[in-house]
Amino acid sequence: MKKIAVFLMCFVMLLCTACAESKPAEVAPEGGEKTEPIAVEPQETPAPEQNEPEPAAEAEPAAEATPEPETELPTEASATPYTPDLSALPIEYRIDWDRKEGTMFTYDIDFDGEAEKITYRLDEKKNATYILVDDESIAFPGSCVLDRVILVDLDPETPWVNLLAVIDMASDDYITTEVHSENGAFVKGVEKEFISLSSDGRLYSHERTDLLGTKDGVRSVSGEKLEPDSEWLEVYTPSEEDLKTNRDVLIELGTLLHLKRTVNCRIDGKPTTLKKGSYVYMTRFHESRMIVEVRTEDGRTALISVDYDPNEYSYLIGGRDQNKVFDNIFYAD
Repeated sequence: MKKIAVFLMCFVMLLCTACAESKPAEVAPEGGEKTEPIAVEPQETPAPEQNEPEPAAEAEPAAEATPEPETELPTEASATPYTPDLSALPIEYRIDWDRKEGTMFTYDIDFDGEAEKITYRLDEKKNATYILVDDESIAFPGSCVLDRVILVDLDPETPWVNLLAVIDMASDDYITTEVHSENGAFVKGVEKEFISLSSDGRLYSHERTDLLGTKDGVRSVSGEKLEPDSEWLEVYTPSEEDLKTNRDVLIELGTLLHLKRTVNCRIDGKPTTLKKGSYVYMTRFHESRMIVEVRTEDGRTALISVDYDPNEYSYLIGGRDQNKVFDNIFYAD
């Protein structure tokens, strides 16, 4: 019986042990109360990650080319005409009496962007009778001799500069011909008497009058037509030194005029007279107003009214022929 009891005891102990392993443990909190067991869900072990290929890098878009600004072609309204440097003008070239051929100017006379070579050439008699601009000749009468050429801008509104060819027609009788390039061809313009260039850059027309003797005078001219700037014809006047040292010579030449009689005049705007026996010299003449300006030896300026007698081809002063007023009037041959 004792053996059977031991066997049963061992069997019960084995059974209790097996039951204890199959039940979850119950945790008794403080205070002795029981709580429901916490069910722990089994965690799934994630499958090892496979290395996925990285997406190909997207190509950056090509930079857009910046369009260049369009160049606007000049229109007739907006185009600026080409103009060469005009600061050197006017200039004058005088041809030496030895008549050597040569270049006078190199200048862009027709505003085409290229300078032309302006020369003069001789004829078989060794006279300078024509101008050569590059390969184009500008001829003048065969009996003439080219004395000088002036390069000048007569009109700022025209797309060219002007050549003034001063020609000696013989015996100091001069003619000035204006020449310019227009529409690709050389054109002869106005003709005037002797034109010269002064030291101050002004153009003067040389003229002659027989008032109070043959007198050479000048007046300033300008513009494409070389029109006078003033109606006053300025004549040669002696200097103060000449009046002191060459007085007798000036009287012999008729520059200092001797009064035979008293003459009415105006001085400083007031009516007065120039006394008989005094000397005066002519300074200028206003042809349209028929007024002659004279200067006394003491420096006063007087205005004398004159008339012209077309039948006698003579000027009158106070109704008398000028030769009856002055006694040393001389005329050119």
